[in-house]
Amino acid sequence: MCSNLRLSLATALALSAATVARADPIPAGSHNPTNEEIDAAETGDPDSIDYANRQISSHSATNAEINGAETGNPDSPNYRNRPGPGSDRNWKAEWQALDADLPANPQPGKGAVGAASARDPAATSSAK
Repeated sequence: MCSNLRLSLATALALSAATVARADPIPAGSHNPTNEEIDAAETGDPDSIDYANRQISSHSATNAEINGAETGNPDSPNYRNRPGPGSDRNWKAEWQALDADLPANPQPGKGAVGAASARDPAATSSAK
């Protein structure tokens, strides 16, 4: 058993030495990056050794900037205070215009009349 182990180790060593010997050397005309190129590529990378020396902005976000970034976010505490849909009389036409090019519309480009009447029982009862 010991001779089998020695034979396996010797074979593995010979194969790895042959692989290293056959490895292609780096071509003479290849480009070695400069320190500036390496630093530019590592900018903002937390694994970079220069990450601790990065420039940190002294600007603190204002409430207006934070609220602007959270507009429409359901996890925002102000989401419940968002403006509701328009209260004018054209809400149905606006809704149909938004639904006009959806795949569910049987006549794309011609408005969603069939889709709106299927959703709106008042439109169905008045059409009869």
